[in-house]
Amino acid sequence: MLFRNSRMIEAACLCNAGSKRSNNEDNFYFAGQYEDQEHLNMDEPLTIKEKLNGDMFFAVFDGMGGGDYGEVASYVAASSADRYFNSEEMNPYDITVALEKLCLSINEEVFHKAEELDTYAMGTTMASLFFHEGYFWSCNIGDSRSYKVTDDQLVQLSVDHVDNFDKFHRKPMLTQYLGIDPEVLQIEPYVCSDEVKRGDTFLICSDGLTDMVEESEICEVLISGGSCEECASELVSKALENGGEDNITVIVIRIS
Repeated sequence: MLFRNSRMIEAACLCNAGSKRSNNEDNFYFAGQYEDQEHLNMDEPLTIKEKLNGDMFFAVFDGMGGGDYGEVASYVAASSADRYFNSEEMNPYDITVALEKLCLSINEEVFHKAEELDTYAMGTTMASLFFHEGYFWSCNIGDSRSYKVTDDQLVQLSVDHVDNFDKFHRKPMLTQYLGIDPEVLQIEPYVCSDEVKRGDTFLICSDGLTDMVEESEICEVLISGGSCEECASELVSKALENGGEDNITVIVIRIS
Protein backbone atom coordinates (compact mmCIF):
# COMPACT_ATOMS: atom_id res chain seq x y z
CA MET A 1 0.00 0.00 0.00
CA LEU A 2 2.88 2.38 0.74
CA PHE A 3 4.21 1.80 -2.79
CA ARG A 4 0.87 2.62 -4.32
CA ASN A 5 0.38 5.75 -2.24
CA SER A 6 3.80 7.05 -3.25
CA ARG A 7 2.96 7.06 -6.95
CA MET A 8 2.59 10.35 -8.77
CA ILE A 9 0.26 11.07 -11.66
CA GLU A 10 1.07 13.73 -14.24
CA ALA A 11 -1.48 14.56 -16.92
CA ALA A 12 -2.22 17.16 -19.59
CA CYS A 13 -5.28 17.83 -21.75
CA LEU A 14 -5.60 19.90 -24.92
CA CYS A 15 -8.63 20.45 -27.15
CA ASN A 16 -8.55 22.15 -30.57
CA ALA A 17 -11.21 22.72 -33.23
CA GLY A 18 -8.78 21.85 -36.02
CA SER A 19 -8.13 23.71 -39.26
CA LYS A 20 -11.35 23.01 -41.16
CA ARG A 21 -14.17 23.11 -38.59
CA SER A 22 -15.93 26.28 -37.44
CA ASN A 23 -17.16 24.57 -34.27
CA ASN A 24 -15.69 22.12 -31.78
CA GLU A 25 -17.81 19.03 -31.15
CA ASP A 26 -15.22 17.44 -28.83
CA ASN A 27 -15.28 17.68 -25.07
CA PHE A 28 -13.49 15.91 -22.23
CA TYR A 29 -13.47 15.10 -18.54
CA PHE A 30 -10.16 15.89 -16.92
CA ALA A 31 -10.27 14.94 -13.24
CA GLY A 32 -13.35 17.12 -12.67
CA GLN A 33 -12.84 19.72 -15.41
CA TYR A 34 -14.57 19.98 -18.80
CA GLU A 35 -15.37 22.63 -21.39
CA ASP A 36 -18.53 24.72 -21.78
CA GLN A 37 -20.85 23.76 -24.60
CA GLU A 38 -19.59 26.64 -26.76
CA HIS A 39 -15.81 26.44 -27.10
CA LEU A 40 -13.14 26.36 -29.79
CA ASN A 41 -9.45 26.16 -28.87
CA MET A 42 -7.70 25.95 -25.52
CA ASP A 43 -4.88 28.47 -25.24
CA GLU A 44 -2.90 26.29 -22.85
CA PRO A 45 -3.19 22.63 -21.81
CA LEU A 46 -4.88 21.76 -18.55
CA THR A 47 -2.34 20.03 -16.32
CA ILE A 48 -2.15 18.18 -13.03
CA LYS A 49 0.70 16.62 -11.09
CA GLU A 50 -0.09 15.07 -7.74
CA LYS A 51 -0.01 11.89 -5.67
CA LEU A 52 -2.23 9.15 -7.03
CA ASN A 53 -4.03 8.55 -3.76
CA GLY A 54 -7.71 8.84 -4.70
CA ASP A 55 -9.90 7.86 -7.63
CA MET A 56 -9.38 9.78 -10.88
CA PHE A 57 -11.37 9.74 -14.12
CA PHE A 58 -10.31 11.05 -17.54
CA ALA A 59 -12.36 10.90 -20.74
CA VAL A 60 -12.63 12.24 -24.29
CA PHE A 61 -16.05 12.74 -25.90
CA ASP A 62 -16.38 13.24 -29.67
CA GLY A 63 -19.85 14.56 -30.46
CA MET A 64 -21.73 13.88 -33.66
CA GLY A 65 -24.92 15.13 -35.18
CA GLY A 66 -23.95 18.10 -37.31
CA GLY A 67 -24.70 21.77 -36.69
CA ASP A 68 -24.71 22.56 -32.99
CA TYR A 69 -25.78 19.10 -31.93
CA GLY A 70 -22.33 17.51 -31.72
CA GLU A 71 -21.12 19.96 -29.11
CA VAL A 72 -24.42 19.55 -27.26
CA ALA A 73 -23.96 15.78 -27.10
CA SER A 74 -20.35 15.92 -25.90
CA TYR A 75 -21.16 18.62 -23.33
CA VAL A 76 -24.13 16.66 -21.97
CA ALA A 77 -21.86 13.61 -21.71
CA ALA A 78 -19.12 15.47 -19.82
CA SER A 79 -21.55 17.17 -17.43
CA SER A 80 -23.40 13.87 -16.91
CA ALA A 81 -20.11 12.16 -16.01
CA ASP A 82 -19.41 14.93 -13.51
CA ARG A 83 -22.78 14.43 -11.82
CA TYR A 84 -22.26 10.68 -11.76
CA PHE A 85 -18.89 10.88 -10.03
CA ASN A 86 -20.26 13.36 -7.51
CA SER A 87 -23.19 11.12 -6.62
CA GLU A 88 -23.58 8.01 -4.52
CA GLU A 89 -23.95 5.82 -7.61
CA MET A 90 -20.25 5.08 -8.01
CA ASN A 91 -19.45 1.70 -6.45
CA PRO A 92 -15.71 1.56 -5.67
CA TYR A 93 -15.89 -2.20 -5.12
CA ASP A 94 -17.13 -3.11 -8.60
CA ILE A 95 -15.56 -0.63 -10.99
CA THR A 96 -16.47 -2.43 -14.21
CA VAL A 97 -20.17 -2.45 -13.34
CA ALA A 98 -19.95 1.16 -12.15
CA LEU A 99 -18.43 2.27 -15.47
CA GLU A 100 -21.09 0.37 -17.40
CA LYS A 101 -23.72 2.19 -15.31
CA LEU A 102 -21.95 5.47 -16.08
CA CYS A 103 -22.34 4.76 -19.80
CA LEU A 104 -26.03 3.90 -19.37
CA SER A 105 -26.57 7.12 -17.43
CA ILE A 106 -24.81 9.26 -20.05
CA ASN A 107 -26.61 7.45 -22.87
CA GLU A 108 -30.03 8.24 -21.39
CA GLU A 109 -29.18 11.90 -20.82
CA VAL A 110 -27.85 12.40 -24.35
CA PHE A 111 -30.83 10.56 -25.86
CA HIS A 112 -33.36 12.61 -23.88
CA LYS A 113 -31.57 15.83 -24.87
CA ALA A 114 -31.85 14.76 -28.51
CA GLU A 115 -35.58 14.24 -28.00
CA GLU A 116 -35.86 17.76 -26.60
CA LEU A 117 -34.11 19.09 -29.70
CA ASP A 118 -36.30 16.93 -31.95
CA THR A 119 -33.34 15.18 -33.57
CA TYR A 120 -32.38 11.53 -33.81
CA ALA A 121 -28.93 12.06 -35.27
CA MET A 122 -27.18 13.20 -32.10
CA GLY A 123 -24.68 11.24 -30.07
CA THR A 124 -21.12 11.08 -28.81
CA THR A 125 -18.29 8.62 -28.45
CA MET A 126 -16.38 8.13 -25.20
CA ALA A 127 -12.89 6.85 -24.44
CA SER A 128 -11.91 6.92 -20.79
CA LEU A 129 -9.52 5.80 -18.06
CA PHE A 130 -10.42 5.37 -14.40
CA PHE A 131 -7.72 5.00 -11.73
CA HIS A 132 -8.48 3.30 -8.41
CA GLU A 133 -6.32 1.64 -5.75
CA GLY A 134 -3.30 0.90 -7.95
CA TYR A 135 -5.31 -0.24 -11.00
CA PHE A 136 -6.70 1.37 -14.12
CA TRP A 137 -9.85 0.64 -16.11
CA SER A 138 -10.24 1.56 -19.79
CA CYS A 139 -13.87 2.04 -20.84
CA ASN A 140 -14.96 3.10 -24.31
CA ILE A 141 -17.86 3.23 -26.69
CA GLY A 142 -17.45 4.39 -30.29
CA ASP A 143 -14.16 5.07 -32.08
CA SER A 144 -12.35 7.49 -29.77
CA ARG A 145 -9.36 5.63 -28.40
CA SER A 146 -7.26 4.95 -25.33
CA TYR A 147 -3.69 3.66 -25.55
CA LYS A 148 -0.90 2.54 -23.27
CA VAL A 149 2.81 2.61 -24.11
CA THR A 150 4.30 -0.85 -23.48
CA ASP A 151 7.97 -1.61 -24.29
CA ASP A 152 8.11 1.53 -26.46
CA GLN A 153 5.10 0.29 -28.44
CA LEU A 154 1.69 1.94 -28.61
CA VAL A 155 -0.93 -0.61 -27.54
CA GLN A 156 -4.60 0.20 -28.06
CA LEU A 157 -6.68 -0.48 -24.93
CA SER A 158 -10.04 0.49 -26.41
CA VAL A 159 -12.01 -1.34 -29.08
CA ASP A 160 -13.39 0.52 -32.11
CA HIS A 161 -17.16 0.06 -32.40
CA VAL A 162 -17.37 0.48 -36.16
CA ASP A 163 -18.69 -1.28 -39.25
CA ASN A 164 -15.61 -1.78 -41.41
CA PHE A 165 -17.54 -2.98 -44.47
CA ASP A 166 -17.91 -0.10 -46.91
CA LYS A 167 -17.48 -0.66 -50.62
CA PHE A 168 -17.11 3.09 -51.11
CA HIS A 169 -14.14 3.24 -48.70
CA ARG A 170 -15.66 5.96 -46.59
CA LYS A 171 -14.96 6.36 -42.89
CA PRO A 172 -16.51 3.35 -41.10
CA MET A 173 -19.87 3.96 -39.44
CA LEU A 174 -20.24 3.70 -35.69
CA THR A 175 -22.10 0.67 -34.40
CA GLN A 176 -22.15 1.97 -30.81
CA TYR A 177 -22.28 5.46 -29.33
CA LEU A 178 -23.82 7.34 -26.42
CA GLY A 179 -27.25 8.70 -27.29
CA ILE A 180 -28.84 5.54 -28.67
CA ASP A 181 -32.53 4.97 -27.90
CA PRO A 182 -32.33 2.51 -24.97
CA GLU A 183 -35.57 0.88 -26.11
CA VAL A 184 -34.13 0.13 -29.54
CA LEU A 185 -30.54 -0.97 -28.87
CA GLN A 186 -28.56 -1.97 -25.79
CA ILE A 187 -25.24 -0.15 -25.59
CA GLU A 188 -22.22 -2.37 -24.97
CA PRO A 189 -19.22 -0.41 -23.66
CA TYR A 190 -15.87 -2.20 -23.74
CA VAL A 191 -14.03 -2.36 -20.41
CA CYS A 192 -10.61 -3.78 -19.56
CA SER A 193 -8.30 -3.29 -16.59
CA ASP A 194 -4.76 -3.89 -15.35
CA GLU A 195 -2.38 -2.86 -12.61
CA VAL A 196 -0.83 0.60 -12.72
CA LYS A 197 2.97 0.55 -12.83
CA ARG A 198 5.59 3.24 -12.48
CA GLY A 199 6.60 4.50 -15.89
CA ASP A 200 3.19 3.82 -17.48
CA THR A 201 2.18 6.34 -20.13
CA PHE A 202 -1.41 6.57 -21.39
CA LEU A 203 -3.15 8.49 -24.16
CA ILE A 204 -6.85 9.19 -24.66
CA CYS A 205 -7.81 10.93 -27.90
CA SER A 206 -10.50 11.65 -30.45
CA ASP A 207 -10.17 10.50 -34.05
CA GLY A 208 -9.08 14.01 -34.98
CA LEU A 209 -5.65 12.81 -33.86
CA THR A 210 -5.62 9.19 -35.04
CA ASP A 211 -7.02 10.05 -38.49
CA MET A 212 -4.28 12.63 -39.01
CA VAL A 213 -1.20 11.12 -37.33
CA GLU A 214 0.17 7.59 -37.71
CA GLU A 215 0.39 5.51 -34.55
CA SER A 216 4.16 5.19 -35.01
CA GLU A 217 4.49 9.01 -34.90
CA ILE A 218 2.20 9.20 -31.87
CA CYS A 219 4.37 6.66 -30.10
CA GLU A 220 7.55 8.58 -30.91
CA VAL A 221 6.10 11.67 -29.25
CA LEU A 222 5.00 9.77 -26.14
CA ILE A 223 8.39 8.09 -25.60
CA SER A 224 10.42 11.22 -26.42
CA GLY A 225 10.95 12.10 -22.77
CA GLY A 226 8.90 15.28 -22.92
CA SER A 227 6.45 16.23 -20.20
CA CYS A 228 2.77 15.37 -20.59
CA GLU A 229 2.11 19.01 -21.45
CA GLU A 230 4.80 18.99 -24.15
CA CYS A 231 3.54 15.69 -25.57
CA ALA A 232 -0.07 16.88 -25.72
CA SER A 233 0.95 20.10 -27.48
CA GLU A 234 3.14 18.27 -29.98
CA LEU A 235 0.42 15.73 -30.82
CA VAL A 236 -2.11 18.47 -31.53
CA SER A 237 0.48 20.36 -33.59
CA LYS A 238 1.18 17.27 -35.70
CA ALA A 239 -2.53 16.74 -36.37
CA LEU A 240 -2.85 20.37 -37.46
CA GLU A 241 0.26 20.15 -39.65
CA ASN A 242 -1.20 17.09 -41.38
CA GLY A 243 -4.42 18.89 -42.26
CA GLY A 244 -6.41 19.21 -39.03
CA GLU A 245 -9.53 17.91 -40.78
CA ASP A 246 -11.44 17.31 -37.54
CA ASN A 247 -11.58 18.47 -33.93
CA ILE A 248 -8.62 17.20 -31.91
CA THR A 249 -8.62 16.29 -28.23
CA VAL A 250 -5.77 14.55 -26.39
CA ILE A 251 -5.15 13.60 -22.78
CA VAL A 252 -1.66 12.34 -21.93
CA ILE A 253 -1.14 10.63 -18.57
CA ARG A 254 2.08 9.41 -16.98
CA ILE A 255 2.63 7.50 -13.73
CA SER A 256 5.88 7.82 -11.74
